[in-house]
Amino acid sequence: MRAKIAKTLRIRGIVQGVGFRPYLYRLAKRYGLNGFVRNDERGVETVIEGEAAALEAFLQALSAELPPLARIDGMEVHEIPAAGYESFEILSSHSSSDKSTAVSPDIALCDACLAEMRDPCNRRFGHPFITCTDCGPRYSIIRTVPYDRPNTSMARFPMCDKCRAEYEDPASRRYHAQPIACPECGPVLQFWRKTGMEKGRWEVEDGEQGSLIEKAAKMIREGKIVAVKGLGGFHLVCDASNAEAVAALRRRKRRPSKPFAVMVKDLAMARSLAQIDAGEEALLRSKERPIVLLKKADPYLSAIVDDPIAPGIDRIGLMLPYTPLHHLFFDFLDVPLIATSANLSDEPIIREGKELREKLGGVIDAVLDHNREIVNACDDSVAQIVAGRVQWLRVARGIAPLTLQLDKTIDKPMLAVGGNQKNTLALAFESKIVLSPHIGDLGTLEAMEYFDRTVKTFERFYDFKPQIILCDLHPRYESRRWAERYKAKNPSVELHSLQHHYAHALAVMAEHNWRSKALAIVWDGTGYGSDGTIWGAEALLCDAGSFDRVASLRPFRLLGGERATREPRRVALAMLFELLSLEEVLALDSPTVAAFKPREIRLLHQAWKRGANAPLASSMGRLFDVFASLTGLCQHLGYEGESGLRLEAEATRKSMRGDAGELLTLREGQIDWEPLLKRLIRGESVSASAFIHALAESIVKIAERYPDLPVILSGGVFQNKTLLERVLPLLKNREVLLPRQVAPNDGAIALGQVWWGVSGCGASTP
Repeated sequence: MRAKIAKTLRIRGIVQGVGFRPYLYRLAKRYGLNGFVRNDERGVETVIEGEAAALEAFLQALSAELPPLARIDGMEVHEIPAAGYESFEILSSHSSSDKSTAVSPDIALCDACLAEMRDPCNRRFGHPFITCTDCGPRYSIIRTVPYDRPNTSMARFPMCDKCRAEYEDPASRRYHAQPIACPECGPVLQFWRKTGMEKGRWEVEDGEQGSLIEKAAKMIREGKIVAVKGLGGFHLVCDASNAEAVAALRRRKRRPSKPFAVMVKDLAMARSLAQIDAGEEALLRSKERPIVLLKKADPYLSAIVDDPIAPGIDRIGLMLPYTPLHHLFFDFLDVPLIATSANLSDEPIIREGKELREKLGGVIDAVLDHNREIVNACDDSVAQIVAGRVQWLRVARGIAPLTLQLDKTIDKPMLAVGGNQKNTLALAFESKIVLSPHIGDLGTLEAMEYFDRTVKTFERFYDFKPQIILCDLHPRYESRRWAERYKAKNPSVELHSLQHHYAHALAVMAEHNWRSKALAIVWDGTGYGSDGTIWGAEALLCDAGSFDRVASLRPFRLLGGERATREPRRVALAMLFELLSLEEVLALDSPTVAAFKPREIRLLHQAWKRGANAPLASSMGRLFDVFASLTGLCQHLGYEGESGLRLEAEATRKSMRGDAGELLTLREGQIDWEPLLKRLIRGESVSASAFIHALAESIVKIAERYPDLPVILSGGVFQNKTLLERVLPLLKNREVLLPRQVAPNDGAIALGQVWWGVSGCGASTP
């Protein structure tokens, strides 16, 4: 008889709640191995015992046949004395004081569950909470690790005998699927209807689950606005094909022009609204089910100015149903649905029905709720395909929490608190970085409460207490103020601040595990510079420890400070003042000048001369605003980035013919916009396409000065698909590092901050 050997395996990654233990059970049975497997706070621990050849075959097969949602980030294998196990068992979770297992994101309903929900003979026919280990809620229902039912919001629902049998059967797709439920033992829907015009008068209606969905759908067909509970929060839903309903939602939500996301029943409905290639179809159908930004379809494209869903732009954001309830909803509706986050302006998505009815009672007509608590709110992710690659614009449901494995173990746990817009958090401990889902802009008390709650969530997940906190250099960012308050209460904590655009570059380095020298082109709206001015169009010569600013945009004044970021006409007027006298500006035939009264121009000229509430800025985002103003595309912004989207729409409609001549020059480390402005002042035609191409060429000119370095492209301006697709072919002979799993915008700032920390650096600025 051949001698048996034994090994212990400690496996880290997304290995809980994804069918990993029954997978190991089946694998061990296949190779005749004995031992056990169990969850703990660090991941999965298993002991396997048997003949050497069988153990080797087990280890080779382990990573090759993973369950759909599982991911192995690291594995330690040690040989131990054989104990004489007689079978292979799945044991109950083991508790220790070391919490570090990755928390899985929420995942869209899988095809197997969808088929069961559609089968009249299945006991879960029409069940709006069907799930298995391959799909459904994870992050949104978990309180702490390990991911076991008592640690989730499903703890309040005792399993019936049939569900319990599936839950305990290693051969079942629902073995230890923590949200397992059926119509007999699971959550139930609740339908709330407003009973009067008063905001607070609501009553709940009883009925069969299907009839409650039908009631909500009937109200939508009638042009009403219904709040529907999703995985990570509520959506405000109305008929996207009903212009009056969409206008009512805009009016009630005070959202005059910002595009709405649209949920479509299937790909056929999606193609009636958008042009979709193979890569975009795959992204729409992926298990993450993000909102995907797509080119509008003809003839829909011809009406972009008056389009109530996404006015003035040629893009539309579409997503497919991702919960059982969404699929059941479309049984009663054959129209596209507006599905926008339920929140007030600049506040986080609402996750509780009571709060929803109190805050949005004047916006909605009814609520389709349910009694499974959302523990952790989570917005929809947003993505687009650029040059054949997925670019994430918001990292949330389906993607985050995002875990990145480090190539070393760090001694001190770190917390990076990110920026003030599109905020996320990043934690670093042991040998991993964890990026939180999108939190949002930190401009309200509610947003800061959400920020603080998210910090506590991850502290609870991992028994995490930071010894180092990293924040932005901007003294008035709410995230920095939070960090300073934390430091005041915990004096032993180290606090470091990093320049905003350097953090953008570092985030890309983190994704590529890059610490050496690189040339980073970082273009965005605004960021606090090391010299106290507003930066936003930076070329940084940097590594993981420091940076030098080697090029930037010629600075200009923001007339009215923060107000100028919402009014392109103010920035354009300041640029006109740079080149013309007051009387010449007043006499100019320009859309910018026409947007003001003469008295306003005189007052603003005085402010410009004195520099009163008119800080200097070198922002590429504001240069987009200037072009939009001077060419008459827009003088006021309804949302961040609107001028860039309008320019993209304009660039795709008009060619570059007639645009010969230099628009931007590079002199002494500055991108100079004066040639562009002079041509527009003279009334010459400059297309949006030519403007974007000139920007791409300026990047190439900077890159040519550093031919041996990889080029990093990051910052919110690189969400501009047209710009990125212009510049990449021009850099085809260079190594270009782009964001892969995180966004190019400020959602990546926390990752960059923490990368500086884990790289062992001692100073935040040169």
